[in-house]
Amino acid sequence: MKRVIMLVVRWSPWLSAGLILTVMAFATPAFRYPGYWLNLGGQYFAPAALALALTPIILTGGIDLSVGSVAVFASVVIGALWRDGRWPMEWAIAGGIIAGLIAGLGNGMLVSAGIMPLVATLATRELYRGLALTLSGDAPVTRFPASLGELWASSVYGVPLPVAGVGLLFLLTYVLVHRTWIGRMVYAIGDNEVAAEFAAVPVRRIKLWLYAWSGLVAGLCGAALIMKYGAAKADAEKSLELTAIACVVVGGVRVTGGAGHVAGTLLGIVVVAALMGGLGSIAPAWRDTVTGAILVAVALGNEASARWLRRHFAPE
Repeated sequence: MKRVIMLVVRWSPWLSAGLILTVMAFATPAFRYPGYWLNLGGQYFAPAALALALTPIILTGGIDLSVGSVAVFASVVIGALWRDGRWPMEWAIAGGIIAGLIAGLGNGMLVSAGIMPLVATLATRELYRGLALTLSGDAPVTRFPASLGELWASSVYGVPLPVAGVGLLFLLTYVLVHRTWIGRMVYAIGDNEVAAEFAAVPVRRIKLWLYAWSGLVAGLCGAALIMKYGAAKADAEKSLELTAIACVVVGGVRVTGGAGHVAGTLLGIVVVAALMGGLGSIAPAWRDTVTGAILVAVALGNEASARWLRRHFAPE
């Protein structure tokens, strides 16, 4: 009996996600059609991509609250280079992605220097948002080439480009976390950072490059925001990083690090997108309230199940 309870507790994130999706499928008939999910995937590319980039960071016990601001900053850099610098669109996009990478490296250097990730990225969240406001002159950049919107609406073998992009990022993250020595180091750091340092794990270097990767993905999201909306606005997507973190937590990744799976994050992305999309159509006024309450309940349940497993099945 105890073994059965252990399996139920261990798979509780997946069971709770399945329950939520089942309820939403009955409440929103459109959920039963693949086309709805493909369209929903296009709408939630940025949160999904950032959630995948945040997964290894949270597995180390860290956090990055600046990814939304970095994405917006990168989009404004692209707009400024194209509008004011007269750069070709391709070079402007490359410049914005590099700006995201540099911002991520800045976060990584702060965290590697010993500053708590919560404090460091909370500060840079406001810094990068302020830089975006300064660079844009508090006015959105618009009238981008129509080809960007056409590219966003294109498909790869029948799969919308944003969905294909999320799929590619998922594969890259999965290989990094679960099939390389870096992933083993990530779990070691999240489980016990002090022990990892004594075991000669390059903790600071790994953290530096994880935050750099997060910044690079945020830069890509900045380009995606321009393709999606046709504008670069410094005050856009103010809750983007919170949605991304919610996807990771709902997927069963522990916020204290050391436990979780990239496939769980993908499931979390599906659940959060389903909640936001489904509640937006059946109860718009209550969408954020209900979604927030469900996410809090799932997060608390995940942490409680992790503590139960550790208490009853930890090695002596």
